[in-house]
Amino acid sequence: MSSTIETLERELGEAQLEREKQQRAVVRAENAHEAACGARDDAWAESEGFGTDTEVEWLATLVYERRRELYEAIDRLKAAEGKERRIKSRLMYVLPAERRRYLSGAVDEEFEEFLRSVEAVYEEDSSEIEVSVTTEKPGELDLRGDATWRALERLYSGTLRRWVEIRASGAPGDLDKAGAMARQIAYYAGGHIPRLFVAGEEVRVEGLQTGRGGREDWRPLAGFDGPRGRLALARITARRYLDEGTVARLDKHPRALEQIAEIARLYQTMSLTGDEIRWRLEQLISLRLEVLEAVYDLTGDRRRFSFYEIARAARLLDGHFPDSGVAADALVRAVNRALETGVPLVDVAYLSVTSGEGF
Repeated sequence: MSSTIETLERELGEAQLEREKQQRAVVRAENAHEAACGARDDAWAESEGFGTDTEVEWLATLVYERRRELYEAIDRLKAAEGKERRIKSRLMYVLPAERRRYLSGAVDEEFEEFLRSVEAVYEEDSSEIEVSVTTEKPGELDLRGDATWRALERLYSGTLRRWVEIRASGAPGDLDKAGAMARQIAYYAGGHIPRLFVAGEEVRVEGLQTGRGGREDWRPLAGFDGPRGRLALARITARRYLDEGTVARLDKHPRALEQIAEIARLYQTMSLTGDEIRWRLEQLISLRLEVLEAVYDLTGDRRRFSFYEIARAARLLDGHFPDSGVAADALVRAVNRALETGVPLVDVAYLSVTSGEGF
């Protein structure tokens, strides 16, 4: 697959250069056409409207030639744009489904403080390790790194792009520490994969999208180890997927916000794209805490049901039962009943609401 990506990345680079070349050709053709039109109009005015003037006839012919050249340049530009779109479509197909090499959401003071805390705790007993956020503006490309990175840069070259970079000096043990930093940042920053440079060379760290396990060796972060710190980490995760207004509303219910963040981190282990996780969270943010906890447990332990089934059943039961604890228990019993009978989960939940059977 890497060879395919390398080939498409090279072809896309060539196609983008050709498209830019044709764009410049169209601008030149437009200028030449406008200049010919202006010269013809001036000559027409000087001849006092007589169409037999030789210069006017010659300039009129020149206008038609310039117009034809303009149309031909536009046709070549459209062909170049079409080729670029086709290569982009093929790249979207062969690239990994997850595009989290770019940092989604805003980079605010809370996120910067989180990065500084990660940097500080791993610098205590090692050489200097620097963590920073790199920004590339539309039209600017960072073509360092592997073929996948170069392909992504070309693919999203028209947008503002951010990512986290970790740079270590290359002293003994720096690679392991930098890898742990990258995994810890990825877990809380919406699965974003930081770029890791050791002694100036980029290193690919596998398994960055860490799940609920494998976190025992992570170091506690100063300022993020208490209740307020956990809430701040929940906001950092939620901002990767949800807009600021939604996060502000959830912030009024701290435990629910923390549970939403935990669900998002669980989804990060399921090879879902950022957009897919965002859509799932948007279906869950209206649920009460106990129901959210039940959804989290069911998503982690029982993957027989699709998200659509669990979320729809949860919303149905949460809206029916005034007590959120009863709604959560009803959801768990509905799942068990669906497993026993083979009846679709949504149908079991609907029958439970309409008939009260089993409750």
